[in-house]
Amino acid sequence: MLRWNTVKDVINHIKTTQNKIPNEESTKQHLVLPILMALGWDVFDPDEVMPEEKTGEGRPDYALKLNGKTVAFLEVKSVKEWVLRDGKIRMGYLRQLARYCFDRGVRVGILTNGLQWVMIKSFEPEKDLEERVILAVDLNAQEPSRAAERLRWLSKEKINQYNEIPAEYRKIPLQKPPAGIEPPHPTGEMHKSSTGTTKFRTLYVTAWEVDLPSSAIDVDQLVGKDLRGYVPSRLFVNFKGKWHEVSISHAENWPRARIAWSSITAMAVRFLYDQGIRDFPYVGKYLSKEPLSINIQYTAKIGDWYLYGPEGGKQAVETLHKLAKHTGTKIAIELQKIR
Repeated sequence: MLRWNTVKDVINHIKTTQNKIPNEESTKQHLVLPILMALGWDVFDPDEVMPEEKTGEGRPDYALKLNGKTVAFLEVKSVKEWVLRDGKIRMGYLRQLARYCFDRGVRVGILTNGLQWVMIKSFEPEKDLEERVILAVDLNAQEPSRAAERLRWLSKEKINQYNEIPAEYRKIPLQKPPAGIEPPHPTGEMHKSSTGTTKFRTLYVTAWEVDLPSSAIDVDQLVGKDLRGYVPSRLFVNFKGKWHEVSISHAENWPRARIAWSSITAMAVRFLYDQGIRDFPYVGKYLSKEPLSINIQYTAKIGDWYLYGPEGGKQAVETLHKLAKHTGTKIAIELQKIR
């Protein structure tokens, strides 16, 4: 049975060891097989996971089987080779996988470098190969819980339910680093104060295109509402007509950075800044070009802009509302009630 904690634990472990993996064989041993095991596959049983099963087009790295029947071919590339980059899939590798599947009548194929995973249908009338992608996962571009949610469709329990995969899961996560390379950590800027030198905190985000869920609420509808007892659980920004879910990838000088009222404005500004926007509204101490002389530890710096963390939902929503209006974008939040 699939164990969620195990999947997330394996993902976290992989993200810390990826730079130690030199080639394709070690990618299989140290990245791919642990994920398959966490997803419920018995990698030691040839009736479930068979290496290099022969096809008329060559030998895929693994055949995944249920009741002795191959349900998917899995093709592995070295972690040093990219599978997803800049919103694109490496089509040469994908075509190779599709040929294996088509030759044997296997309905789905999986391509991975251990960090990035793509699932395709081997055949679908009147659709080219790129349109047959039904799942894309990038462990470096998504929080472990989000990646685990997508990876579960490759589990022994779910793999035959590929027609039920949500359409949004085929969209490739944006702003990811190249495979096998840790995200960059630019040097933060320093501020001189009477108590010494303080480093401004900052955060970085990942984002991917989504269909806006019905649970998300436009910030325009939240202005003036009593948000006590609620915290944000997901952030969405509509940029150039497309909704993106935004999450924190890593942070500097910001212990335990996660989505919260105190960080959500910085998340939105960072996303828009990464899209090339530099003109933001002045919103008092919450968004300005001058840092506060006190409470520097609660001030983030993104480009030339300083953001003081909102004290609660009221201040955060008002700042996001003004940010969306000034930049011509839309911002929505999914809320969670505190128990």
